[in-house]
Order: sequence, then structure tokens, then C-alpha cells
Amino acid sequence: MRFALPTLLSVILGSSALPALSAPAAPPVIGCASLANLRILLRQTGADPVKTAALLSDSKADHLGCAILGRDAVTALADHTALDGSAYDCVAVRTTSVCQWTVAGSVTLPEPGRAARRGTADAGKAAKDKPSR
Repeated sequence: MRFALPTLLSVILGSSALPALSAPAAPPVIGCASLANLRILLRQTGADPVKTAALLSDSKADHLGCAILGRDAVTALADHTALDGSAYDCVAVRTTSVCQWTVAGSVTLPEPGRAARRGTADAGKAAKDKPSR
């Protein structure tokens, strides 16, 4: 029945009458090296990610050291904090060693791979086997 109704409607009304069913586009992820600068930028744009991205795309605007981050560039969560009822994540990015502050939840973090878990276990084992001086 779930599939019959849309099919029936598309036959009766014509396929152009039905809206396209697609996932909404994810808002851009804004990252700043300074949490204070992220908060200033969000205050200037009313915390609207689309307005913030438009401001960052303007070459004449003051970006406060902030940029639009690629979701695939985020590697891990480095820090988390909450201020005045708003939560923020500092995420590690492939292109820099400085974590970038973002609005909490704006990036889905990748699951840690087996190699990362194995690497930490091997490091602990090596430390136990090392003789103390």
C-alpha cells in the first residue's frame, strides 16, 4: 500500500504534479579556530548557516578566521563545550593541526576504524613490555 498510493497518484495527476522526494541539503559547516570568533560570526548572521556561508563567500567581509569546512575533512572530535545554553564542538580537520570550533551536531563524526583501535592497543602493549630504568 505504501508504494501503491504514490504510483496511483502519479498516474492520475501526472508525474510532474508530484513534488520531487529528495533529502534536504545539509547546511554548510562553519568552522573557526577561535570559539569567540565563531560566536561573533553566528551573532552577526542570526545563527543562520546559509547567511553565514554567504558572508564567508564574500571576499570583502571580515571572516574572523572562519571558513566553510568540508564534511569529509573532519577526522575526530577534539573538544566539546557549552556556553549560555549553546553547545559547540571542536573538530580535528585533515588540513590543519588546530581544531575548528563548530556548532555541536553540525558534523557527523566518522566511526573510528579498526586500525585506530589496534594502534592504541599496540602502543599500550609496547609500554608494558619496555623495561623500566
